[in-house]
Amino acid sequence: MTPLIKIDNLYFKREDLNPTGSAKDRALPLQIENLIKGGYQSAVISSTGNAAISASYYCQQASIPLTIFVSPKINSAKLSLIKGNIIKSKKPISGAIKYAKANHSYLLRQSTDPSAQIAYGQIATELLTQLPQISSIFIPVGSGTTLLGISKILPKNVKVFAVQPASNPTICSVFNKNFTLEKETITDSLSVKYLPLKNEIIHNIKNHNGSGLIVTNEEAINSLDFIKQFNASPESALTLAGFYQAQKIYAVGDYPVILLTGTKR
Repeated sequence: MTPLIKIDNLYFKREDLNPTGSAKDRALPLQIENLIKGGYQSAVISSTGNAAISASYYCQQASIPLTIFVSPKINSAKLSLIKGNIIKSKKPISGAIKYAKANHSYLLRQSTDPSAQIAYGQIATELLTQLPQISSIFIPVGSGTTLLGISKILPKNVKVFAVQPASNPTICSVFNKNFTLEKETITDSLSVKYLPLKNEIIHNIKNHNGSGLIVTNEEAINSLDFIKQFNASPESALTLAGFYQAQKIYAVGDYPVILLTGTKR
């Protein structure tokens, strides 16, 4: 169970304190367990960093050979923490999918693996124990798998907010069309373009009376100073900025939770 910290009437769920420093540690152990049960001898993943760091850690523990497809633009600090057969590709997702089919390798893609949602649901289960009166939750969204797993466990009275950068608001632009698309962002893990779970994610946000929040680069940068006390990722600053934006528009309640999904690399 990761800690829940209260500061200034805000609650921070510290997923950055997982073994490899991100929420990805929730799903990867279960996925690798399924890999072994399914008789697979190897695994493959495409990642912007955190998922690959987690996958390499747990694959090493299970003695499972891992191939990792990454973008040539991957954060160098994250790349240094990844262990395995690293392949740089301009199309890492399709590269990993093709590799999995050609080599009968287990594809560690969380958006198409139901076990990942089950694993992320554990975050919600913990929150309901730590803060039964939780009123809203703010989650940075890439593929949206984390949000989906959490939202399926939380009661419908808990508002669920997706937070994305203005450079890639794939989900949040459905809720807010009044934004200016930006070319830059301080985040590097929320760049997924193709979302297999998109319709389901949108449905669950609406079902929880939540919304999508589009954060500008400037807004995210303005939240960095506060986030520094956690040594958390820029995505965490983005999420906090989303909360600041939401409290001016929505009734977020007295017990809002900010999900800190990763440590600073």
